[in-house]
Amino acid sequence: MPVRTYIVLRLVIAAALFSGAGSVCHAQYAGGAAGFDSSIRTLKYNAVGDFQYGVDDYVQYLPAAGAIGMKALIKAEGYHSRSSWGRMIVSDAFSVAAMAAAVNGIKYTVRRPRPDGSSRNSFPSGHTATSFMAAAMLHEEYGWRSPWFSFGGYAVASAVGLSRIINDRHWTSDVIAGAVIGMASVKFGYWLADLIFRDRYIDSDYSAPEFGFDAGRKYYDIGLYFGYRFFLGDNAIAPGAGGGKGILKNGGSSGLVFSVPLSVVGKAGGTVGVSARAGANSYCADSGVSFNTYDFMAGGYWRMPFARVLEAGAEVMAGYSLPGNRSVSGPAGILGGLTAAADCGLAVTTGENFKVKAFASYEVSRFTVQKPFVHSVVLGGSAAFFW
Repeated sequence: MPVRTYIVLRLVIAAALFSGAGSVCHAQYAGGAAGFDSSIRTLKYNAVGDFQYGVDDYVQYLPAAGAIGMKALIKAEGYHSRSSWGRMIVSDAFSVAAMAAAVNGIKYTVRRPRPDGSSRNSFPSGHTATSFMAAAMLHEEYGWRSPWFSFGGYAVASAVGLSRIINDRHWTSDVIAGAVIGMASVKFGYWLADLIFRDRYIDSDYSAPEFGFDAGRKYYDIGLYFGYRFFLGDNAIAPGAGGGKGILKNGGSSGLVFSVPLSVVGKAGGTVGVSARAGANSYCADSGVSFNTYDFMAGGYWRMPFARVLEAGAEVMAGYSLPGNRSVSGPAGILGGLTAAADCGLAVTTGENFKVKAFASYEVSRFTVQKPFVHSVVLGGSAAFFW
């Protein structure tokens, strides 16, 4: 790793762990109650404060530029796209029209305030819808050649969605809705084009990717998750700087999970493997102050596909939790230490190499000297790329 990149990463980690910026629980929006969106916004402020950047205004188009660039410049036989120029343009035009109609129609009907208070057109996120639409176009045209084209597109789109949260321009639910609209618009656009063109103007080597889970296959996957934490039992900590009894409120959780399969337990027995997780969690006390913790965990999982498009699973993980925002968590007596989780979930594939999952996780974490462990349940969802 270059020295300059290493230094930047160290500064970002140090800022997340020790900065006191944003150490106040943030309201959801004017007149709104605290909830999932506000907890993720608090997590964001505790991690990076008011840090903002404008690169997502341009990066949202990168997957589409990649698809057009490959089609225009790469002449190798292995990189022909699914459609001819004309068919691709028609498919993409339908997709853009559907996405624009859905996003703008909802934006100016719902009129949800943005987190930064700049306007009332927050829901859904147009940048996220555009980037996931572009990624889905790249997937339709080149995903059948290699899943890594799709992975690259969806990785860029996910980065754009996270940027909209970091830039305080959108709530997390805005971003999730934008991603769904973007991908659904492309499915709709290509479906309409397929009705018109049928088998014409498609590459002779094209074969539709397999849709759904194969119970006899081992799948790797990498995913992004969001959740909302509910504390169990007594959850008092030392009073914070703002006074109060130090009672923890519900909080947000987000992070990345990567899974590696080890063995297929017969066609009907599912798959077992190992997984690793890096996550961040926001905690709010009744005093109004807040802080993050950062988890690094590993463990094992079991998953079983059924009904072709569904997948049930369970996972057990353990690792270490680091307290962040030390100017707040330190006086509250928050300690780093053991953390463990056991979860179960149900996933559905929404496209080739893409699945969404709803999960419930029981977690226990080392917390303070006075209260050695805190117990909680996290309810959430994740989106994952699998191959």
